[in-house]
Amino acid sequence: MTEELQDSLTGAWSRFGLLFFAEHYLKLLRRVKREMTMFVVGVDGLPANGTDGTWMPAQEASLKETARLLRRTFRTSDAVARIGPDLFAVLLLETSDLGADILLTRLEDRLAEWKTEHPDQPPLTLSLVVDRVRADQEMAFVDALSRITAALRRRQANAADRGGASPETRGWTTDFILPAG
Repeated sequence: MTEELQDSLTGAWSRFGLLFFAEHYLKLLRRVKREMTMFVVGVDGLPANGTDGTWMPAQEASLKETARLLRRTFRTSDAVARIGPDLFAVLLLETSDLGADILLTRLEDRLAEWKTEHPDQPPLTLSLVVDRVRADQEMAFVDALSRITAALRRRQANAADRGGASPETRGWTTDFILPAG
């Protein structure tokens, strides 16, 4: 196997690892008629096209901290993966809408804790898009991932056009949105 299952910088699953796992899990969910929730998290302020893997030390630290924060927030049974230079995905297996709301609240709490623990860190924002992947949808997981990633990129572009998603604060901030359609 030439692709790595784990991202070498963050220790999270790689995009390939997530796709490999999710395609098989989606087949199982269809068979038992269950759904999954997917979060796509963008680390704002990092180059979206930084595919050469060269990061400044502060950018690397931001990516590592984001991965650590996501792993601390979500259950060990959920899949946390770095799917792009500045993107992470979290696949919440068999999670109800209420469970997803609870995890969103937990993420906000973890972000507030991080801000308190790291008061001297430069401001950093995360954009987050949440969507359900239904068992009755006849789409490949990679297509669902592409759709929700595109929704996140639109959100980030709209925020940039407005001059930023939120006023500058020290620590982490989040913007939550559900993609249309």
